[in-house]
Amino acid sequence: MSVTIEYVPASSPVHRLHALTKLSAALAVLTISLLLRDPLSLSVLFLSLLGLSAVAGVGRETLAAVKGLFKVALILILLQVFFFTEGNVIVGPIAGVSWLAITDAGLLFGISMALRMITIVTSFLLFLLTTPMRSTVLALVEYLKVPYDYAFLFITSLRFIPTFLEEVRLIREAQEARAHDFGGGSLARLKAIFPLALPLVNLSLQRAERMAMAMETRGFGLPGRTYYRSEKPAAVDMAVIAGLLLAIAAIGLRQFG
Repeated sequence: MSVTIEYVPASSPVHRLHALTKLSAALAVLTISLLLRDPLSLSVLFLSLLGLSAVAGVGRETLAAVKGLFKVALILILLQVFFFTEGNVIVGPIAGVSWLAITDAGLLFGISMALRMITIVTSFLLFLLTTPMRSTVLALVEYLKVPYDYAFLFITSLRFIPTFLEEVRLIREAQEARAHDFGGGSLARLKAIFPLALPLVNLSLQRAERMAMAMETRGFGLPGRTYYRSEKPAAVDMAVIAGLLLAIAAIGLRQFG
């Protein structure tokens, strides 16, 4: 089952924060995750994000999206476990291969890498699930001075992911109704992509043409841009951003001080 990431409307304290604050929080989590090295601290950070998503009322959506990352996390752990040679050997050598052994340092490093990846992705999931697209665009353009063209491109890409997945589902069902078989081995599945790809490309080009025409009629790209609405950070947003900066400084001093 595919998982789509869309804004979930609600009136939670997380939703009421400014988009710039939530984006800063996601970047702060990324920075802190890179600073932290032990699995316990990363686990606490990850569980804190899950608790925050529950407070925001998007816990179910966050868990559904994070669940798909566990396979990637397992691959990360296996790669690090078998190719990290430092530390004390706890299992091995495996199959008589001298370098194929599991060390305590390799196992901890692999778990830390997996937790770091899941934590960073979860922070940005929380940002996307609790922030409307228009607020994100305003924060990028007004406060971070990102060119409007790039901000629009970024947001449009995110906005159309659910639409794209829905069209894939519809085309697949239509082809299956015509007795097309999407099963079989790897080569058969690769060949089965073409009956999906051609209609999908055609639909995407048609949508891009309609969107370009709509944008031109609304004067997209003309100088003298004005905004229908403006969102300014409140005092609580400034306090949250200041707290995040202090947390990064404290953790950085603890790790390198």
